[in-house]
Amino acid sequence: MINQVKIYLSYLQYERKLSSNTVDSYLFDLKFFIEYMQDKYDTKTYDSITAKQLRDYIKSLSMYTYNEIVFERKNSSINRSISTLKSFFKYLIINELIKSDPSKDLIYPKKAKKIPVVLSVVEINNILDSININKKNNIRDKAIISILYSCGLRVSELIDLNLTNLFLDDDIIKILGKGNKERIVPIGPIAKKDLIYYIENVRPFYARKKNSRGILFLSNRGLPISRKTIWIIIKETSMKAGIKKNISPHTFRHSFATHLLEGGADLRVVQELLGHSNISTTQIYTHLDKTFLKEVHKEYHPRG
Repeated sequence: MINQVKIYLSYLQYERKLSSNTVDSYLFDLKFFIEYMQDKYDTKTYDSITAKQLRDYIKSLSMYTYNEIVFERKNSSINRSISTLKSFFKYLIINELIKSDPSKDLIYPKKAKKIPVVLSVVEINNILDSININKKNNIRDKAIISILYSCGLRVSELIDLNLTNLFLDDDIIKILGKGNKERIVPIGPIAKKDLIYYIENVRPFYARKKNSRGILFLSNRGLPISRKTIWIIIKETSMKAGIKKNISPHTFRHSFATHLLEGGADLRVVQELLGHSNISTTQIYTHLDKTFLKEVHKEYHPRG
């Protein structure tokens, strides 16, 4: 059964052009599913899987045990597993590998609306100002945080940035986003200054250690910087700046979008800058600035 999964993952990677992170998520979900089906039902083929067995599997996902402690799994994680199964069985149907689709009636549990954590402009300035640029790593780290906020990038987009993506004379960066969709985002003067300082004074030192292949942000060993390293940079820097919020690299993307909308930017423009295919994804940020909207209404409306 796992061999068919490998063929499917190759299709996702090379024909659908999905990112390696997305393909890894599919692999994790499908391996977990196969293990469950083989352990509980001794399943040998996908054709023998029934709709009831799939429903039982989805129910089993609601709880998981780690270090003998039982945890409740979030609906968002369950929804991802359902989406993986639906896509996989659809692929099997299209390629005539099974006769009927047992996943077609699976229902997604409702996702709780989660308002993302956002930093204020003061908090972002405090984080950037707390970085001591007397050390090479800190110069790189400041450039990373500046770019995350100034351009609203996903962490995966940041680590994939190449020197050839930079058009600094025009104050823009070319981004390859989800589904290999290309977009252009402006870079502000402060972030541009931080980035140029890193490129001219620090990156050559890292690049000497390995063939960097033009990757923009490098580790101490001259390799592309990892997601984990960026998470650590964000956590350590925010703690040092006295930020009490639970933040991640994505927090700077949330803050980027929220501050643009608070400043009066059009929702469609923000959608384009973020690389969202659906504007409903962008609309979550409109819930974050109600106080600001009330202030604007009070100031400018004739009967405010």
